Amino acid sequence: MNMKRLASVLLVLCSVSAFAKAPPAEAPDGEVWITVGSDALDYVNLALAAAGHAAPTVSGRSGDVTALRVRESQLNLISRMMHEKLNRCGGFMHHDTEAAALAALDPSAAAKGAQATAVTYSIDNAATVTALQAGVEELAIRGVITHLSEGYSTRYYTSATGVSAANWLRGYWASLVPASRANEVTVELFNHSWAQPSVILTIPGTTMAEEVVVLGGHLDSTSNGSIAPGADDDASGIATLTEVIRVLMRQNYRPERTVKFMGYAAEEVGLRGSSAIANHYATTNVDVVGVLQLDMTNFKGRPDVDVAMVTDRTNAAQNTFITDLLDTYQSDVQWTTTYCGYACSDHASWTSAGFAASMPFEAPLSASNRHIHTIHDTIDKSGGDARQAVKFAKLALAYVAELAKGGMVVDQTPPEVAITAPATGSTVSGVTAVTASASDASGVNRVEFLVDGALVATDTTAPYAFDWDTAALSNGSHTLTARAVDGAGLPATSSEVTVTVSNVSSTAGFDPVLKAPRCASPSNVCDSGTLLNGRAGIGPELNAPNTIRNSCRDGLSGVYLVDQSNERIVVSTTDGTHFAPGKLVRIDATVFAYNKLNDKLDLFYSADANNPVWQAITTLAVPTKGLHTLSVTYTLPEGGTAQAVRAVFRNRGSQTPCMEGNYNDHDDLIFTVSPSAMLR
Repeated sequence: MNMKRLASVLLVLCSVSAFAKAPPAEAPDGEVWITVGSDALDYVNLALAAAGHAAPTVSGRSGDVTALRVRESQLNLISRMMHEKLNRCGGFMHHDTEAAALAALDPSAAAKGAQATAVTYSIDNAATVTALQAGVEELAIRGVITHLSEGYSTRYYTSATGVSAANWLRGYWASLVPASRANEVTVELFNHSWAQPSVILTIPGTTMAEEVVVLGGHLDSTSNGSIAPGADDDASGIATLTEVIRVLMRQNYRPERTVKFMGYAAEEVGLRGSSAIANHYATTNVDVVGVLQLDMTNFKGRPDVDVAMVTDRTNAAQNTFITDLLDTYQSDVQWTTTYCGYACSDHASWTSAGFAASMPFEAPLSASNRHIHTIHDTIDKSGGDARQAVKFAKLALAYVAELAKGGMVVDQTPPEVAITAPATGSTVSGVTAVTASASDASGVNRVEFLVDGALVATDTTAPYAFDWDTAALSNGSHTLTARAVDGAGLPATSSEVTVTVSNVSSTAGFDPVLKAPRCASPSNVCDSGTLLNGRAGIGPELNAPNTIRNSCRDGLSGVYLVDQSNERIVVSTTDGTHFAPGKLVRIDATVFAYNKLNDKLDLFYSADANNPVWQAITTLAVPTKGLHTLSVTYTLPEGGTAQAVRAVFRNRGSQTPCMEGNYNDHDDLIFTVSPSAMLR
């Protein structure tokens, strides 16, 4: 923001930042008009003369303000002079026409041209203020400051990154509006004659919609061609406004007066964005009853001051209203007053247009952030957090609630939700798509899907759906329900949909030819069941050794469930479809371990169970003694329609498909793989 004036502490800052500010690569050179403090006129003349330019034409003067005609390409030079000679970061207002510049010399004329209802300030909406202020989150403010200051090298009004920042802000503000209010709360770009647009979010009023309350801050930063993070100036103000919007939307706030939030473009080069909007509102008779400007909110310049109310070119009655809000709702916040100087921030645009405007600032001007307008204006200069800005977010919420009035509309109607597929009474198998519809006036927060009363999936965005792997359940009747939770936290559960699950059995049987457990039918799961329990002569293992054609023997020593054994192998596709080449499958092998240091599980696969050639998948360790299920995935290869996996659970030794040992166990599982053409 271009507001630092009369503060000697800014002398070094302004000198450095002025020369750090690079002009646009192709500066336009049309005639423009500016208004400056009259005490700066001699310095303007000297600066232009030193650069070989003629003195500017004086168009008019009134009191302490002078209107000048200059070339647009000279604005950067004038800005640098304001920094170097007068310790002012900015110090002028840009005007497109001479008439506009002359009108700015006569505030009384502007006031006559603007339509603004004289409001009676009252503080009587405490329940709403208290509830809104309780919703402020420091982390949310910090996140926006970080994004704007670190995500764009500069937000200068003619730069591509400055345009990107404005577009991002529009999208982010829109994302805070719940779907149920998307047709009511609007977020729009206000385009200008330069590249960067301003951003405006509007919450329409309920009973006094024609009266408008404005809260604004500028989204640009100082320079084009160099790094200008602008964390405090003014990512902090934009982030504070964003948090106010987030809280209002989350708590379903409905104002009586219309509330508009504005992210202004091109503040750093003469308050251009805010001037364009304020003047447009004045000429089109928009009834703006109050304006709050947030320009720099996150640097605590003095330990004994939290908020400094700017007294010049602001509205005294509204300033008193704001300090009364602080005394009423934030009694722990210490405030004082400060003087800002001519054209120090966007509130001056609204004051010049004839509207009541105020600016609470983060510190007295003499203690303001010395890093603004430099590459060092980063969030770490404010302690790396947004605790100071939290105070301004709470103040802005109190301002909205007490000037726009209104309150939160509590949603007491639960959402409507229904399962739309599959149909009740249908038969399902394999992976089945389950879909649901859900709606609510406050928006739907999420839809939960339940099978037989157990939660199996959650979807937060429409269309609400999940893929149900029916093979994980037993064949027979099962119920589906959907539970929706709306934006107010109210739940509702759909009617039950009853379906019949009918899948080919996924439990293996013993193949008397291959001498191992086998799933003969195409499926997405093959489970050895209880066929592998135990080892050789210990435990209940049937058909030992359960390796293809008895190709590998098991050790005979030990006691069941004391010493090592394979207990179960399950192979399944990760996407729920049938086994086929190229599918990612998961092996879940259950073992009983005796010694976590020496026991290892080796897993192998063969692309052809009839003529097995074993390929290693992995070796897995056990975490402790006892029963464990160890898992790994691999991709099914091209090969025969009967493929197999082998589990070798060994005590000591190294990875090999067959290892003699007193405590070693070898087991195979054969399953049917569909050809690629049959992949479904």
